[in-house]
Amino acid sequence: MKLIPVILSGGVGSRLWPVSREMHPKPFMKMEDGESLLQKTFFRTAALPNVKEVVTVTNDNLFFETKDDYSSVNTSKVPTSFILEPEGRNTAPAIAMAALQILKKHGNDAVMLVLSADHLIQDQDAFQNATSKAIILAEQGYLVTFGIEPKHPETGYGYIELDKSKTTFNADKNCHVVKRFVEKPNTEKAKEYCSSGNYFWNSGMFCFKTSTVLTELKQHAPEILRIAEACLTSAGLTDQSMGLIRLNIDDFSGMPDISIDYALMEKSNNVAVVSCDIGWSDIGSWQSLWAVSDKDADLNVSKGDVLFEHTVNSLVFAENRLVTVVGLDQVVVVETADAVLVAAASQSQQVKAVVDRLHESGREEHLLHRRVYRPWGWFE
Repeated sequence: MKLIPVILSGGVGSRLWPVSREMHPKPFMKMEDGESLLQKTFFRTAALPNVKEVVTVTNDNLFFETKDDYSSVNTSKVPTSFILEPEGRNTAPAIAMAALQILKKHGNDAVMLVLSADHLIQDQDAFQNATSKAIILAEQGYLVTFGIEPKHPETGYGYIELDKSKTTFNADKNCHVVKRFVEKPNTEKAKEYCSSGNYFWNSGMFCFKTSTVLTELKQHAPEILRIAEACLTSAGLTDQSMGLIRLNIDDFSGMPDISIDYALMEKSNNVAVVSCDIGWSDIGSWQSLWAVSDKDADLNVSKGDVLFEHTVNSLVFAENRLVTVVGLDQVVVVETADAVLVAAASQSQQVKAVVDRLHESGREEHLLHRRVYRPWGWFE
């Protein structure tokens, strides 16, 4: 069995501004241990058994920074290749192009493990166990998704409902047929889902054979598959030594902007789910980062040169200078070279509105940091 992890690295992560920006997005954000989310994703996939290659789909402008991030953690020299998009078109086109390229290089029976570059998974052993179960189902011809056991009534995630009318696979209590995918619920519905034991958070991670996903795309999303084939044909392998495919913007411009959930998973009758508790978070806001981070005795999270005084339940990141916080509860303070964010922790989802206003006013703080990276180095 050939396992080919596919890392999708396209999200901006605007709710994590000012650290995450369009040209230095969330996957490159360093965690407390100094590793970026992208590096953590690569390391956990490369550590799986039978990995033959790691394929990354990302924006053309982010290739060199992505390659640099990989080089410092790819100690086992796992082969890598890259599909570079001229602009983002969501997950369905990215997965279609990765599947076509993997089919060409590794054949029909290669198993794809699709992961987002900007998610955090804290339990590697549980992740490997869940992946092993997903691979078994994928080899049986299922489109497999990963359902996260809900810890609380979360309104920011979609949910997966199990089909309890059908027995579990091989009597494995973690493997089920999917009944339906549910949109992000209101608070009352989230409470209902959480208490039922029949719903799981939709993690956005997938596993399937190349032949399975291409057959299903041909049935449910033929236009995406047609354009993906045309894009890869015209792009070709532009740099054999780096395994680099750079897509042409003229061919790519007609590609629909749609997620794999909408384009395929919600339409297919061939979907299974592996439920798991792997310490997963999509780190969708500063508040969610606080929730999964190590805290001091006052439940504060800090990075950099930070001094708390009579402050509790807060997150403070300092990149360039001393930041002190006095007499506050549940705040977020993030300092970078050219911007400072101060927010109530409960309102951290609203940071996206600030980014939208910066974009509309023509300011560059949403786009670039003061230090800008290029293939030859950086400048300020």
